[in-house]
Amino acid sequence: MQKAQYRKVGLVESLWITHSVQANSSSTVRPQWAQINVTGGSIRPTAVQQQIYAPDTTLNRWLPSIAADHDGNMAIGYSTSNASVFPSIAYAGRLATDPLNQLSQGEVQLVAGGGSQKNTCGGAGPCDRWGDYSAMSIDPADDCTFWYVNQYYSSQANGDSGNWSTRIGAFKFPSCGGTVVPRIAHC
Repeated sequence: MQKAQYRKVGLVESLWITHSVQANSSSTVRPQWAQINVTGGSIRPTAVQQQIYAPDTTLNRWLPSIAADHDGNMAIGYSTSNASVFPSIAYAGRLATDPLNQLSQGEVQLVAGGGSQKNTCGGAGPCDRWGDYSAMSIDPADDCTFWYVNQYYSSQANGDSGNWSTRIGAFKFPSCGGTVVPRIAHC
C-alpha cells in the first residue's frame, strides 16, 4: 500500500520499498523492507539489501512507510500493537554506513496510543482499515529531515467513536548535517 521511493545517492539509483508480512496466523506482523538497485534504468534481480524487521516477537508492526535521505540513511515508520498494547506509532532506521540488512539505529516510539478502534465506520461490523494516512517523507529543504505522519487514538472513548488523531514527527540522523532533533506535532 505504501509508495516505493526512488533515491539517487552519488551514482547509485535505488528503489526503497516496504510492506507488511506475517509468517503464519500465530506470528506477529512485521515490516519487510528492501533496497533495489535501478542504476542506469535496469532493475537488478536481487535486492542490494533487505530485512524482515522484528526486534521482538511480542508487537505487531504493520503498514510501514519508508524514505531515504540524500546520504542514503533510511527510516521506516509503522503502527505497533498487541493484545495488551493500544495501537501506537514507531519508527526505526539505519545509517548508510551501518551493516547491510539491518535497522541498526533501533526503534523509537513516536507516540503511545490510548485506545483501540471500536467504531463501525458506518457499516454493520467493526472497522477493518488502518494506516491509510501513514507516510514517511524527506524534507526537500535540507534533504535530511524525515517527516512521519500516522494515526492513533488518544483515548478509548475516541476509539469507540472513531475520533482518531494524527501525529506528525520529524527527525534526522547526525551524519546528515547535524544532531538528531525529534520534533512532534499532533492534530
